[in-house]
Amino acid sequence: MKFIIRLLVFLVAIILGYEVIHLIWLRDTDGWAVLSWIEEVNENGPSSKAEPEEVGAFSQVKSFDGEKSLFLIDILTLSSLAIAVLSAWVLWARKKVMARRRSWSRTFWVSLGTFIAVMAFALFGSFPKHTEISDDEWAEIINDIRVGDVIGYRKEKWSARRELFAEGKATVIGYRLFKYGHLAIVVDDPKVPGRKALFTSQGQIGANLDEDIESLRTHNWDAWRLDKWDRVDKDRIREGVIRCQEKAGHFFGYDYSGMFSLWNENLKPEQINDFGDEYICSTVVVTLLYFAGFESDATPRQGLDLITPYQVVKARGHFIELPDLPKVD
Repeated sequence: MKFIIRLLVFLVAIILGYEVIHLIWLRDTDGWAVLSWIEEVNENGPSSKAEPEEVGAFSQVKSFDGEKSLFLIDILTLSSLAIAVLSAWVLWARKKVMARRRSWSRTFWVSLGTFIAVMAFALFGSFPKHTEISDDEWAEIINDIRVGDVIGYRKEKWSARRELFAEGKATVIGYRLFKYGHLAIVVDDPKVPGRKALFTSQGQIGANLDEDIESLRTHNWDAWRLDKWDRVDKDRIREGVIRCQEKAGHFFGYDYSGMFSLWNENLKPEQINDFGDEYICSTVVVTLLYFAGFESDATPRQGLDLITPYQVVKARGHFIELPDLPKVD
């Protein structure tokens, strides 16, 4: 029994230590710092062989935090857990019997109860979740967003934990692993003139335009803009969006194999019929841009290769010539 307790204390201490380090020294590093190497971009991608005037890159143009940070809740959670772990070690794992055992026992149960209570309140959304902002302030922010901007979504850790454990949304794991957990590109809605929609792909839905830029008000995000956007074929953007939506709308419209880097759909379509049925949020953006004339260095280099949202905006690329689309009579 003591061995099991020691093992549990050891494992919890490792997690606790990482969270403390991340909270104090790595606050500017989104996701798990130990996995940041996965988001490195190939330096020998297609753009490395292109002429300088044909090379394009993204730059960050806007950032917004629609979710509140719960720094004090982090401190309370970690400190109560640390005290509970220390008390458990003193009570049940140490060989030497400690004096004042009753005090240590009381400390353990109080700290454990505090930890459980704070976790429960945080997971079920009892603390304030969204940043208060006036309509005029929001309009000033959103007016800077253009068609073609790529939106990288961030998420506060408590928001991600709440959606994962309390709502069962497994796809939010990406928010805790990488810089961005979701990606979308701003496009003109083909069916609603004037609507700036967010083209993306989601689990059990696939490629869609369900949300527009107004939905960004309650999220944390960074907006990235491709230079030389005038080189992108806007008609192909429109046709690509329509085609992806036609093939989506079902459970298998999301690329679950691509999410685990096992297999990716055709990411380099040249004609309408070349589009696949299944994409994740990052590959649907890369694929749409390729179809419109921009080949990203984020495309896979080998069989097992995950494309993360941050890779899409971090990577350079080059503009390519594509055959004309068939004319519709």
